[in-house]
Amino acid sequence: MTVGTIYSYPQNPRVTKALVVAKYNGLEVKVAENFVMGTTNKTAEWMAKFGASQVPAFEGVDGTVIIESGAIAYYLAHYKEGSSLVGKSKAEEAHIQQWIQFVDCSVGQSLGAWVFPLLGYAPYNKMSETSAIERLKGQLATLERHLIKKTYLVGERVTLADISAASGLYMGYKLVFDATFRKEFPAVTRWFTTIINQANFKAIAGEFAFCEAPLKFTPPAKEKKEKAPKEEKPKVEKAPKAKEPEEEKEETFADAPKPKSKLDLLPAAKMPLDEWKRQYSNNDTPVAMKWLWENIDTTTDYSFWKVDYKYNDELTMIFMSNNLAGGLMNRLERARKYAFGSLVVAGENNNNIITGYFIIRGNADEMIEEVVDAADYDSYNWVKVTDVEAEKEKIAQIFAWEGSVEGKAIQDGKVFK
Repeated sequence: MTVGTIYSYPQNPRVTKALVVAKYNGLEVKVAENFVMGTTNKTAEWMAKFGASQVPAFEGVDGTVIIESGAIAYYLAHYKEGSSLVGKSKAEEAHIQQWIQFVDCSVGQSLGAWVFPLLGYAPYNKMSETSAIERLKGQLATLERHLIKKTYLVGERVTLADISAASGLYMGYKLVFDATFRKEFPAVTRWFTTIINQANFKAIAGEFAFCEAPLKFTPPAKEKKEKAPKEEKPKVEKAPKAKEPEEEKEETFADAPKPKSKLDLLPAAKMPLDEWKRQYSNNDTPVAMKWLWENIDTTTDYSFWKVDYKYNDELTMIFMSNNLAGGLMNRLERARKYAFGSLVVAGENNNNIITGYFIIRGNADEMIEEVVDAADYDSYNWVKVTDVEAEKEKIAQIFAWEGSVEGKAIQDGKVFK
């Protein structure tokens, strides 16, 4: 039974979980063959239908439109009455969502921070890579403890949690989790092997080869400039004279190393962004905020931006809203060197909002390219804060995930750092 069409670029790993779910439930989902990334999803017709340029996007035969990969998989898992993928009880369904969100919003963010720079999708930074690997190992240790005596994440059979989590770890096991790395997490590796070798999973993803040699960063080769041959001039003997200091060769713009971002051309900030991230991570929020206000320069070095989800009136469950906020964070990898942000979910089920603040490198009136480039950017309103002093209390609440926003108590949140 054909239930709809998925639009995305070829080999998008986030499409895999939806197609595997459909296979389990005996549903046929078409994958659009004429989709062109950056063209199809930028047309007026596309924006009128889906509201955002991000992919994958799904359109059901009944007109249902969904733009989040996790939401698409969720929809297809529940499409079939009595599906074994969604849990036998409310508790099982909650645990399924628990592991989906843990891998999507925590593990996925750390894995992306490690792998995307190696693939050239984001600037490479050794310190950021080391930090990402350490975070990822801690998160995989959580999975290891859970799976050490379990075959599946929830219950005694494959569920949406297994399909979604295995899809989320697929890139890691393929590109960077070599034999040495895998030995640290035998239970997770055993579980992953079990899931990807299920007939329905293999029918979509095919045969899998584990990483043998992990992907490493290779600095781009420097172009060698050929020197023009010097003209030979007749030697003219001159009387010896005192040696004058050699004139330094003037360095031209063409000789200077090309920055990976326009932001790299800015003068060094008085407050290193990485140091603020360490202060935030290692101290109670009031202590960290005191340090921030004492050190940040918002006249030239940084700017604050208020961020609000455009479709707050469509939000339902708190955990789904928080998952949505995490989706934005996962897609901001290009901006990791230049931004810090916190989004919170405030309110209650069926009456909540996503809102927050970001610190952005530079003080331009337009948002930086590294953020605008994120697939979810268009789903949010980004407004530069012109009076930071007046917003300090609100910023502190958002960064601490405490208090309320517009009369709605803050329930959960996500941090980009």
